[in-house]
Amino acid sequence: MIINNLVELEKIISELKENNSKIGCITGSFDLLHDGHKEAIKFSKENCDELIVLVNSDQSIKKYKGPTRPIENENKRIENLDSLYNDCYFFLFDYLIPNILIEIIKPNIYFLSDEWVSSPIEKLVIDKYGGEIKSHPTVIGESTTKYIPKDSNSKGAIFLDRDGTINEDFGYIDSTEKIEIKKNNLDGLVKMAYLDFSIFVVTNQSGVSKGLITEKKLKEINNHLVNVVHLNGGRIDKVYYDTSDSNSPSSFRKPHIGMVEQAVSEYGISLSKSWIIGDKDTDIELGKNCNMKTILIKNSKYPYKFLLSPDFKVNNLDEAYKIIIKYN
Repeated sequence: MIINNLVELEKIISELKENNSKIGCITGSFDLLHDGHKEAIKFSKENCDELIVLVNSDQSIKKYKGPTRPIENENKRIENLDSLYNDCYFFLFDYLIPNILIEIIKPNIYFLSDEWVSSPIEKLVIDKYGGEIKSHPTVIGESTTKYIPKDSNSKGAIFLDRDGTINEDFGYIDSTEKIEIKKNNLDGLVKMAYLDFSIFVVTNQSGVSKGLITEKKLKEINNHLVNVVHLNGGRIDKVYYDTSDSNSPSSFRKPHIGMVEQAVSEYGISLSKSWIIGDKDTDIELGKNCNMKTILIKNSKYPYKFLLSPDFKVNNLDEAYKIIIKYN
């Protein structure tokens, strides 16, 4: 059954809960429906009374997998599902992450693939009401990208924090002389330059709004950082920065996703293939908010307060590079 709007969704959820149904929920694009999708739905159905399938809209897929996706439009995808599984409920959603809808549905079991089950962003909601996250089986070698010519796929990106991740963190850096990059970080950046990823810096720089540095000087420092990396054989494709303060954050200040969305819009990258590397919990939260793989650079200066763990922890960018090539 296709659910057309939030009012219908809330009504159905209310009825299911009145019947004490064990509600399951799974999300996905289900583009070019294949055996991997079918096995995941089959398993999920067998482990609950009623299954709600949240289907990514065309808009959300383009944000997450790049401008060439999906292959089949949202109407075709949801109709295919409904024709095969008329005992399930299907609902289209536009968000990068489904937490708003999970808050409404409050499924007893939320199904994810093994790849994402350890510390997913959905856990923030599910833990609040005592739900369970359960991994569904994966069919090895089955994915939509298998059926798409390689040259039509968008590539991923590596998003890097600046201070404490690339260069040493001296607080509010106000001159190019304070840009110091350790060798193991520079080595990692040089190696990353040869990978098939766009490389971006995403950095909060509230020193501007606090009057500690001008935006002109900030741009000069960022350009100097890029030049140092380039002169040593590395590559940074663009620096994105936000100058708002934590007391009045803009939609671009980490962990908000504005800077990442801008990069997606300008470069057409795929977040599903992307990584974020940073030394603060806001970097990891940003990555989780975009469903990217996350790497935390260990930094004793900043206590880690985010409720979800990073996917990986390393000491420097050279170690981060080794993680990326191993799991890419």
